[in-house]
Amino acid sequence: MSRKIQQLPQLLIDQIAAGEVIERPASVVKELIENCLDAGSTRIDVDLEEGGKRLIQVVDDGQGIEEDQLPLALASHATSKLREAEELDRILTLGFRGEALSSMCAVATVEIASRTAASDVAHRIVGRHGQVELSSPVALRHGTRIRVEDLFSSVPARRKFLKSNSAEVARCSAVIKAAAMAHPTVGFSLTHDGRTILKYPADQSLPQRIAEVLGEDLQDRMLPIVESEGVSGWIARPDVQRRNSDGIWTFLNGRTLKDSVLQHGVREGFKGYQIPGFFPVAVVGVEVDPGEVDVNVHPSKLEVRFRNRESIHRRIRRAIRATLEQEGSVPKLQMDAAVSTVSETVAVADASIQPTKMDHGEILSESGSKWRGAGQDSDHGLHEAVATISTSPTARVEPATVEAGEPGLVGESVRVFQVNDAFLILEEEEGLRVIDQHALHEKVLYEEILENREQGGASQGLLVPETVPLDPRAWAIFVETRESLSELGLEAEEFGEGVALIRAIPHGFEGRAPANLLRDILSLMEPVVSAGAPLPDLKERLLQTMACKAAVKAGQPLSQEAMEDLVRARGRAFQPENCPHGRPSELFISWLELQRRFDRK
Repeated sequence: MSRKIQQLPQLLIDQIAAGEVIERPASVVKELIENCLDAGSTRIDVDLEEGGKRLIQVVDDGQGIEEDQLPLALASHATSKLREAEELDRILTLGFRGEALSSMCAVATVEIASRTAASDVAHRIVGRHGQVELSSPVALRHGTRIRVEDLFSSVPARRKFLKSNSAEVARCSAVIKAAAMAHPTVGFSLTHDGRTILKYPADQSLPQRIAEVLGEDLQDRMLPIVESEGVSGWIARPDVQRRNSDGIWTFLNGRTLKDSVLQHGVREGFKGYQIPGFFPVAVVGVEVDPGEVDVNVHPSKLEVRFRNRESIHRRIRRAIRATLEQEGSVPKLQMDAAVSTVSETVAVADASIQPTKMDHGEILSESGSKWRGAGQDSDHGLHEAVATISTSPTARVEPATVEAGEPGLVGESVRVFQVNDAFLILEEEEGLRVIDQHALHEKVLYEEILENREQGGASQGLLVPETVPLDPRAWAIFVETRESLSELGLEAEEFGEGVALIRAIPHGFEGRAPANLLRDILSLMEPVVSAGAPLPDLKERLLQTMACKAAVKAGQPLSQEAMEDLVRARGRAFQPENCPHGRPSELFISWLELQRRFDRK
């Protein structure tokens, strides 16, 4: 039997719409808070009972709603924020669809009480399952109070999908934290069953609000973003890492968004400063022309579309990288773990300690954070020294010190030690710097290749070109990446099936056998090529791989000359604090922290 088409009743329409707008208590809290902010509120208080299933109450001190407007507030597609279709192209408010309150009224009991500044008394209206009662006077301060009771009471099937009270409160808390981050001058509070969960005072600065939301332990590890092209906010130092993206807070024109373009732009800004697979902590706001973004994509307003998403992505990435480059990113070693953990990390029972001297003009600047270079030819000396390092475990260098000839030195001498044939220990005015010799040398080589490439001298020609037989898989990768390899200085061509002819190798790799260098690079590039990485990413990975293969390895004893040259090269490196893959190349331990650990402070 065929069914006839018929018009759905308004209540059913609203209940269907509520399925997209109102998913759980946190959705109600989000919509109501957005209305409060659009009304110019400076204080927003949220009260929950039974995780928001029994009651959600939001009270603000905004401009209020006039008595004759209260019935319209619960009507479907009724709003004060839009007048004409053209305004959809330049939305300036957080809410605009006029669906939220009517959707709530379709699945719960909604009470609105409001008082404007010009009124001597507040008025109250109640909507229940699509039916609206007449307004009546009520005592209330200036502002608006909205109560949503028995959420999903008219659609019990939806109520069954709600989580435990604590889980729902956690979701509501996340919504309020996001709103508090986006609007630090507005005060917020959250209570659940009479217990205060969150309380943020009004008129805070963004750094103060970040400390309130993320914790004061992060306050000293946050860096202000170098404001550029409408991008502002704060980011944590790269050594502050998370296993997921929960620490990334992104905002667009004051609107909280978990947008993929914004989030990816933040992660790309940290690329090369952080270990792959980890996520940064960042609070990033972007201001754009409202006409350049479409927020009318989904009823929940959680998705947006950009006219030029690449431009937004690039602006975020550049601002974050400029901040990291300006501030530096050397992680400070946190020693709050058990003493046994610290001792396991920094003490090596059979470590060989190799102090070496450095001229005082090449040691520390007054800031204690940068190293002075001795000359432009030191990198060449570094490569030669590394290439001639003895691999004998008995090779050792006699201790040597240098007189303190200028401010910034620790005591009367500075000594450079190699520990465990893998780390260099350096004294500074504020503490000890521990350097991973492989990571630092890798970064030095990486930056050299980049510089040589920009100057058009990325390669060193071989006197006699060398033929390299390759297995079928390596040959396929070589054919696919040959042009990219050539751009990075490894010039090779096809010399018959399965044979490559190397004519030049990159500067800084003269100590490597060309055939081994090519085979090693192709082997490491196999998973990248198999994953179908785009050409720019492929070139970046090739560059990183080349630097990694040529760098001095952990476990190699360094001569006195090699250690001196490596530290000098660090002073000339643009960003020596991280290896090209993002792992830290050094750690800093302050004297104050050491004294505290030994109960001297």
